[in-house]
Amino acid sequence: MVSTILIVDDSEVSRSSIRRALEYAGLEVQVLEASDGAEALPVALSGRVDIVVSDVVMPKLDGIELLRAIRAQRDAESLPVILVTSLGDGDTRSQSFEAGASDYINKPFSPAELVNRVQVQLRLLRLQEELRRSSERYRVLGSHDELTGLANRRHFFELARREMARSRRHRFSMSVAIADIDSFREVNTRVGYLVGDAIITEIGMVLGKHLRTTDVLSRLGGEKFAALLPQTDTSDARAVSDRMVQAVHAHAFPNHATGGLTLSVGAATYPSGGLESVDELVNAAEASLDRAKSQGGGVAELWVGSPDALGRGRATAREAGAIMRGGGDDAVDESNATEAGEGDPPDDDAAAVDEKTAR
Repeated sequence: MVSTILIVDDSEVSRSSIRRALEYAGLEVQVLEASDGAEALPVALSGRVDIVVSDVVMPKLDGIELLRAIRAQRDAESLPVILVTSLGDGDTRSQSFEAGASDYINKPFSPAELVNRVQVQLRLLRLQEELRRSSERYRVLGSHDELTGLANRRHFFELARREMARSRRHRFSMSVAIADIDSFREVNTRVGYLVGDAIITEIGMVLGKHLRTTDVLSRLGGEKFAALLPQTDTSDARAVSDRMVQAVHAHAFPNHATGGLTLSVGAATYPSGGLESVDELVNAAEASLDRAKSQGGGVAELWVGSPDALGRGRATAREAGAIMRGGGDDAVDESNATEAGEGDPPDDDAAAVDEKTAR
């Protein structure tokens, strides 16, 4: 990667000397020049410069004033500035570092010393960029599933709690649909875990294509997904759940030799059935999913029970009323990697949608 170095000096001889030293060292750099600080400042602030090497004593705008002007516009660590001077007094050196100089070189200096100090700043720049990328990656991983790129369990619950608060304030409906790939343990046994991971990723993509942009699809863990459906009432939740089941049933998985894959979905709607919290809503959707599984899988069911039924446990909840939508398969397998944790963020209107989007 080519870096850009801006050389600032009122002496053309000095600028040429610094340029030659950098070029002869074989550094991958592009060199720009300016004859004083006033000429250099707009170039330094353009975003095209990686390092500034500036003399201190110059007309119009000297090196320390240039440095202060740069620091007033950009973060102190964002643009390395090396000051060069023949002044040997300690005050100039102190003023330079107080103003935010990255390094300081006394004239006369050898070409090797200049090159070494520039190389140090280039290495620091690379390390800062790597750190920035790593921080961004960990930030994303904190809210997204590494395998599928979907929202993870923690982020799903954060968004669901925010949406619940918004729905309560504005008297909107909201729904949660939880989907699980049927008989996935058998699929893993037949095709292996690597192919199993590919199937999970592909199904996530299939489901995402059948949701609105305002909906949030997440991977709760293993082969289980959850869809957060803002401003979605019971009838729309039923339609979305059916569409998710049908989308997976109709999708071809030619590269995986899996046979026919099916999906079971359980959904619940706030405030239907007296559900008043995210935990109750998710538990109701899970109970509906259990009902779909107990009927053989490959179907969608909708919760129509009560919070009291949820309080007495999953079996009672199933009896209390997920509506059966079809027939047959077995229990959930958590063999593939899972996400853990649930957030508890403050309520806000950050994701507010003023009008219900047509399903």
